[in-house]
Amino acid sequence: MGIRSNGINADRIKSGILNQRMIERRAKARKVSPLEYMQGNLLSKEVTASDVARAFLHLALSKKTTGAVLTVDGGNIAASMR
Repeated sequence: MGIRSNGINADRIKSGILNQRMIERRAKARKVSPLEYMQGNLLSKEVTASDVARAFLHLALSKKTTGAVLTVDGGNIAASMR
């Protein structure tokens, strides 16, 4: 059939939904700075829309890959502040 289906699981990316106001509120609730909130993952680096775009491009160019879900979050879930 030749149909491929892949996905990207991204988290904590600045966007129209996760805007600066929401970032500030979430950071305040966790008693951290907005920068610390955005870097609150195992890599201690903010994940950007460009990082997510590169992941999409990688899957699009991987012609023999299907059924994959690529997580692009810097290890956010594993390091999430609870």
